[in-house]
Amino acid sequence: MDNNYNNDNNQQNMSTDPYAQGGGYVQDPYNNGGFQPQGSKGKAIASMVLGICAVVFGCCIWAWLGLILGAIAIVLGVMVIKNNEAGRGMAIAGLVCGIVGAATGIVSIILVAVVGNSLKEWAEELQNSALFIK
Repeated sequence: MDNNYNNDNNQQNMSTDPYAQGGGYVQDPYNNGGFQPQGSKGKAIASMVLGICAVVFGCCIWAWLGLILGAIAIVLGVMVIKNNEAGRGMAIAGLVCGIVGAATGIVSIILVAVVGNSLKEWAEELQNSALFIK
């Protein structure tokens, strides 16, 4: 009779003690069990990377590339935010960088068109002036 009492007591201790060794299911005290794995963050990562590249290329010689990459980053960022997918923070960063990159690309293209034309006229004036021997 004494043995049965001890066996019942040991089974109760095993079920409530998270560190108990035994055959029963013991819940991990460090894992809450309510965490559900989220979906893929591929679009959000792509939006952020393309947005950063758009900022870099938008202010350089390849302004047209910054404009294209910025547009793609904006589309991907809006898709992630609208569908409430995983990686919302990266999508917002990609959206902001895409907007900045596309705007910088547009401004750079306009500057090249305006300044490029005036530089062409200046070079023609220099060529016609006395500085160059004909």
